[in-house]
Amino acid sequence: MRLKDKVVLITGAAHGIGRATLELFAREGARLVAVDIEEGPLEEAASATGAMPLRMDVADPASVERGFGEALARFGRLDGVVHYAGITRDNFHWKMPLEDWELVLRVNLTGSFLVARAASEAMRERNPGSIVLTASRVYLGNLGQANYAASKAGVVGLTRTLALELGRYGIRVNALAPGFIETRMTAKVPEKVREKAIQATPLGRAGSPLEVAYAALFLVSDESSFITGQVLFVDGGRTIGAAPA
Repeated sequence: MRLKDKVVLITGAAHGIGRATLELFAREGARLVAVDIEEGPLEEAASATGAMPLRMDVADPASVERGFGEALARFGRLDGVVHYAGITRDNFHWKMPLEDWELVLRVNLTGSFLVARAASEAMRERNPGSIVLTASRVYLGNLGQANYAASKAGVVGLTRTLALELGRYGIRVNALAPGFIETRMTAKVPEKVREKAIQATPLGRAGSPLEVAYAALFLVSDESSFITGQVLFVDGGRTIGAAPA
């Protein structure tokens, strides 16, 4: 019960890593707010975990403000916010429509800013807490993902800056940087690309959503109480270099 009685809001909670985190945090005793834009899957995930369902568009300031207001009205506080919601629109940069560039930046980066700002406002006024954003090992660069890489590099810069600004309030801000994880997003990856990603991972396999969820659990729990402004790679070692042939 590492999160007993902590109130935690999780975005992207209906599927994949967000759903795994929701289920894990429920087992660890948290009182939960499950956030997603897909209403049907959100209701099912919330019902299965006893969470408060909250439909939210993270790229819409009014939606974020309204959603956090409803969560605070229900629970009176937020001790943790874990933000996973994001999208991809992959293409080589010379083929990438400007609309796809702007959409990915708006959802992934502006959405992270809006969620973190709302979390900060809730925690500064009531109690310290932990904000966990989601970057990606792709922020280091990846073929065909100029928009996604740029958005996640922005999340890293945002994380570090917010940690500096919020430390005086006792609020910690960190980011997860997953590698190749088995999710709906990676299920769309061509088989050849998938094989190359796994071959380049020293542990020789894809990660599971639950493995990322456990990293989020550490960052939200009191066990990480002196950790802020960090990027935690959950990538099977891929960031340190390609696996030996």
